[in-house]
Amino acid sequence: MSTRTRSTLVGLGIGLALADSSVVTLALPDILRQFDVEIPTVAWVLTSYNLWLALAAVPAAYVARRRPAPAFGAGTLVFAAASLGCALAPSFGVLVGARCVQAVGGALLVCAALDLLSEIEGSDTRAVRTWAAAGILGAALGPAIGGILTETLGWESIFFLQAPLALVTLAAAARLRVRPLVEPAGRPSVPANLALLLLSGALTAALFLLVLLLVDGWRMDPALAGIVVTVMPVAAIATAAVAERLGGTATRAATGVVLVAGGLTALGVLPGSAWWWTVLPQILVGAGLGLALSALTERALHGRSPQAVHGGWTIAARHAGVVVGLLLLTPVFTAALDRNEERALRAGAAAVLDSRIPPLEKLAVAQDVLAIVRASDREVPDVRDAFADRPATAEYRGLEEELVSQLDRAVTAAFSRPFLLAALLALGALVPIAVSRRAVSV
Repeated sequence: MSTRTRSTLVGLGIGLALADSSVVTLALPDILRQFDVEIPTVAWVLTSYNLWLALAAVPAAYVARRRPAPAFGAGTLVFAAASLGCALAPSFGVLVGARCVQAVGGALLVCAALDLLSEIEGSDTRAVRTWAAAGILGAALGPAIGGILTETLGWESIFFLQAPLALVTLAAAARLRVRPLVEPAGRPSVPANLALLLLSGALTAALFLLVLLLVDGWRMDPALAGIVVTVMPVAAIATAAVAERLGGTATRAATGVVLVAGGLTALGVLPGSAWWWTVLPQILVGAGLGLALSALTERALHGRSPQAVHGGWTIAARHAGVVVGLLLLTPVFTAALDRNEERALRAGAAAVLDSRIPPLEKLAVAQDVLAIVRASDREVPDVRDAFADRPATAEYRGLEEELVSQLDRAVTAAFSRPFLLAALLALGALVPIAVSRRAVSV
């Protein structure tokens, strides 16, 4: 097997494991409805995976450095088996439990992959770049691929597909002899890893809240939303391809952080409730992602041995950041949604009273809309249902469009504060980047 083929297969394994931190984002509305849970609860499908990946990464790295090839194989088998468990989960609790097991397998294969790539490519530097690039591609493409699969084949297909793809990567470790590394591990780069944590927490808003806004808030089909959010990975890939020409790692990291913060700020002040308003912010976030994550990973691993252990620290930092982002931003979002929903109801009531429908119908429409809102249980209600059995006259259509517009504005406003909070979280990463710049020259 050629070097390129082996590297590609290892990269596929890394991409699959790290894509799972966000791959079910567009599937969350379907999972929410299937298992009848609330938004804060369904978020644990993401949180549980990222939490266990963060907790398992460093221990997995210490295991992987002694026997990288067997560790990669074992992690892949656990990941594949747990993926099937997710696909076949009969309850929400089983799904979350399988996600935790999946994360442990993913941690083992991702950490072992770094030493495999060093052996395959014959260079620690090239191995780190391949490892970081595969992780960025996986994390960025996850929501788009998950959304398309959810709409076309159902959310379970995400996990059914992962299992055979993961097993294919086992061929990369076949007959590969990797020298075990037993020397003591030095201290991790605290500034670089802290910057990764803060930036990853901020990116949660782009990977999680944006797709919720598109699918649940603006009622877009998951497949179409998946296509819309491909803007971000395309921008990340294009930027990562030329990143090394843009300066040293500190410069790239700081520039990337500013771009991410700018994109999140733009998402927080959207002037309308249409998908095309998200394109430019996504380009900014994607470009920042392509610059910052690769640069910070390189800084965290530069001059440190064994690579697998310090790679484990970067994985732990990144996914701890995702957990922090989910736990911090989800309550802010749900509280804002409740608050803005009440404002939308008041505005909607005024729209009903001012409408030209028959006076006796105004009370009936208002009652139907209120019943739909109360039954939504923290989901974004679809007030169109209140007009399903009513005359298709201009008066009713105009009122329906006005109510939908009021709700869209309320939902968009509810997402504003979490996006702006995430932008501040991203800017916080500039502090450890500045500290590490004094300590390391790359």
